[in-house]
Amino acid sequence: MYRVLITALAAAALAVACGDKKPAEGGSAAAPASQAESAAKSAAPKGTNTLGSAATSAAANIKGAEALAAAAADVEALTKKGEQGVTVEEYEKLLLALSACAVENSGIDRKCEAYKALREARKNRGTLVKDWGGAMAGLGKKHIGHESPAVRIQAASLMGSIFGTSQDSQDVIIAAAKAEKHPEVLKQMLRTVASSIAKNEAVRELMLANAEHADPKVRMEVVSALTSTWAKGTTGTLEKAMEMVEKDADGDVQNYACRRLGERADERVLPLLLKLTKEPGEDGKRYSACFRGLISMWSSPVAHKTPSEKAYKATLALLKKTPRSNVHPPWTAIPAMEWAKQERFQENAPWFKAPELVAVLGAVVTDKDANWLARSSGVDAMVKLGATKADFEKAAKAYADAKDKPGTDKRILEKLEKAIAAAK
Repeated sequence: MYRVLITALAAAALAVACGDKKPAEGGSAAAPASQAESAAKSAAPKGTNTLGSAATSAAANIKGAEALAAAAADVEALTKKGEQGVTVEEYEKLLLALSACAVENSGIDRKCEAYKALREARKNRGTLVKDWGGAMAGLGKKHIGHESPAVRIQAASLMGSIFGTSQDSQDVIIAAAKAEKHPEVLKQMLRTVASSIAKNEAVRELMLANAEHADPKVRMEVVSALTSTWAKGTTGTLEKAMEMVEKDADGDVQNYACRRLGERADERVLPLLLKLTKEPGEDGKRYSACFRGLISMWSSPVAHKTPSEKAYKATLALLKKTPRSNVHPPWTAIPAMEWAKQERFQENAPWFKAPELVAVLGAVVTDKDANWLARSSGVDAMVKLGATKADFEKAAKAYADAKDKPGTDKRILEKLEKAIAAAK
């Protein structure tokens, strides 16, 4: 029933998309919109009024190049089929419908109706499990060479899974990536095989080769792979990332690489991070990124097996450094310290003493020369790290004159008072 309906919708959409154009050789003439609507109506089986209405709505609203997208938009019923999710055949129709979608700097246009349809279908648990589990990898291999960049992006994504990427899929993507011209498609290809960088020499070579790609977005994707924990033990990857911090042609890539540099908790990067956090600089962007990289060597969402004590001590030294300013310490980096609350981190870092870090953050919070957002983030971090009521009361004394004065100091005081009320 559902397959018949979708087939009819797709046919109707294609018909309207062709408009008054002559049919291709061997094809038939395109139907006008009224005929497309009739086709959709007749395709709906008896007793499926909701689906029939949906089909009619789709056919009536199809316009030009959005034909496939609008046709695919009415697959809501598929997401209600139950836990089995859509079939491979149904998913393929959704995949090919993406050919009507534009590809922007951030990937497939999220406003595109066909992409909305695919995302809606993936809300079904069964469909999501199939997608994440790699059950649709065959579709990815089949359509990785499709003429539409949007289809190629999704095809590359389908070849990955939460379990990694199969050797066969890696081979297909590596070959396709070498010929790929669209930066957004190449980004997805690199992302899909990144977890295999230590297992497959060809993946490592692909990443290193694209470290010189003309598009900075592609180079950022390479940085993500080179600095990931998946790349531990690989030759030349960390060295290339460090090189990109100082020599990449794009400042944003340099900053991103510095921010990511600590993700492997490899102390070979420590001298470079210390060098680049010696002074904040004028705008503080590089400083903030590298400060975050330093923190990442010891505090991470997934606790490092061997967090860097040297990086931790260097972080404390920087936090203590005065005079503080609008860019020092960087407020964007402070929240990353909150992951030190994790039990696993503290098991792996017997040298870590939460009260020590809380005390240093307290000094930042009470220093009104520091950016107020850094002070605010400092309070949040103190809360997460288990600061005591006395810690917050001590910090609040610095804001005794702010209670009746509108401004950022009053905001800090209010946050401290809230922390005092909640603390033990």
